[in-house]
Amino acid sequence: MSTAIGTYVKFLQRDGNNPPTPFNLQNFHQGETRLYDQVSYIYGAFGFSGGTVDADAANIEASLVMQLNEVNLNFATTAANNLYLAQVRTVWLDPETLEETNLRLEELYAVVGFEHNNSRLSLRLSNPLDAVAANVPRRRLSPSLVGALPSTGNVSFT
Repeated sequence: MSTAIGTYVKFLQRDGNNPPTPFNLQNFHQGETRLYDQVSYIYGAFGFSGGTVDADAANIEASLVMQLNEVNLNFATTAANNLYLAQVRTVWLDPETLEETNLRLEELYAVVGFEHNNSRLSLRLSNPLDAVAANVPRRRLSPSLVGALPSTGNVSFT
């Protein structure tokens, strides 16, 4: 018995709205735009690594790997700088027709960065939820948020 799996990725701004230029991708109908859940997805040659969880189950990370080109690089820069959310839907497909049969998994990630080399671009995706404060997406400490940061690990509570 053969199995086929496809992936839909929809990018959202932090407020839940679509970005100014929608960049919704699917990776199994080459050269086609697919309509899924009333949203259009263009073909994008990408791979999705799926989530990995650390030992404490506090950090979930995944990645989207795609070809390095100017369009993808510009989008990755915008998505990482604005902490876009990535809604990833993995679907079961009929192996002969590649039509969706069931939703396998739906995940939500924050785009937290990217890396690239001469040929490929990898978007780093992380859990957008902060388990302590329930912030969506999680924020990192930076001088622009909290002022000067300490340069040592010593903290005094006096």
